[in-house]
Amino acid sequence: MEASLILWTSAQLEAIRQSVNAENFDVVHTDLRDAFHPLQELLEKVHGEVLIVDCSGVQTPQDLLALESFSNDHQDVVIFMLNSAYEVSTLKAAMKVGVREVFASPPNAGDFSASLKRLLLRKKNTPSTDEKHAKVVSFLSCKGGSGATFLATNFAYILAQELGKNTAFIDLDLQCGDAVYYVSQGPGKSSVIDITEQIDRLDATLLSSSMLHITDKFDLLSAPEEPVSSDTINVNQIERLIEVAKKCYDVLVLDLDRIVTPSTLKALNMSDHVFIVMENLLPFVRDAKRVIAKFRAMGYDERKLKLVVNRYERNGTIDIKEIEKAVGIKVSYTISSSFRDVAQAINTGTPLLHVNTENFIVDALRRMAQEFTGTKSVKRSDWFSRLMHS
Repeated sequence: MEASLILWTSAQLEAIRQSVNAENFDVVHTDLRDAFHPLQELLEKVHGEVLIVDCSGVQTPQDLLALESFSNDHQDVVIFMLNSAYEVSTLKAAMKVGVREVFASPPNAGDFSASLKRLLLRKKNTPSTDEKHAKVVSFLSCKGGSGATFLATNFAYILAQELGKNTAFIDLDLQCGDAVYYVSQGPGKSSVIDITEQIDRLDATLLSSSMLHITDKFDLLSAPEEPVSSDTINVNQIERLIEVAKKCYDVLVLDLDRIVTPSTLKALNMSDHVFIVMENLLPFVRDAKRVIAKFRAMGYDERKLKLVVNRYERNGTIDIKEIEKAVGIKVSYTISSSFRDVAQAINTGTPLLHVNTENFIVDALRRMAQEFTGTKSVKRSDWFSRLMHS
């Protein structure tokens, strides 16, 4: 990929050039800034697929306006911005004008190189417009506390790490969404609210810049840190967000608010499968029955509804046959409890796969992922093949 650099000093320019070249980017244009020439003038000379620009100093507000104009006219150019202040308000303002990522000035070498690597990988893996769009799967808890978010995040992680699928996870629980903490140490720079506020200019670049990149194949768009009303996002925004994401990934995993709103219904309608998560306890059975009855009344195709009994106790007071009779559909999956491993995973923000790869919850999610995609586990099959041929 070709890159343009606009920086303040010769030393900074040379350091960034070396970092960029080390990741196999070609620097095709460079410029040094000074206090007498506005950024807008320098941007007129930029060419290539990537722009790396330092917007430190008192000119930052004017720089953001210039970058917004540039981004609108060059939507195929990825913008990396350096800023010495590196404040949250600056990060959000930069994202809104089309900047993909913001780094401290000077940037941390490891973080900067990792972002360049991801950019190259994204370009390599971006499907062409005639390729099949992503499959979409939603997780819906029939009652609070069922563990749906834990299952959804770990399901998505297995899709990416073991099945090799480019996977996006979008947390649409606007009231209590905390999916990001199940697979990382904290939220990303943007939330689903930040991106829907810019829905008219949403494209693959803006979507990627808003995502938290958990691994090379797993991106997550978090819910807002502070609860917002469930009707903050409208149906058109949800539809646009999902449509753009479907063009960029192999699989899209949605974690939904259990309160069914028009936006939730739109997400469900656009899903290929809906995993409805419950426990084999009477309150969960009652709520699952209500959820299924509501879906039936709306004319849902029951073949895409998959009932998942989490923390299943074989000797529990309500067995599978009783659940199926009460709810009216078959139980697709049962997942037993594993308190110690799950507690460690949740408390450390670590995917369960890394806590214990042979945990039976991992096995169950692995099977769910394989059956959903029709794909066998790439990494496990390679390991098994080496073992058999050693």
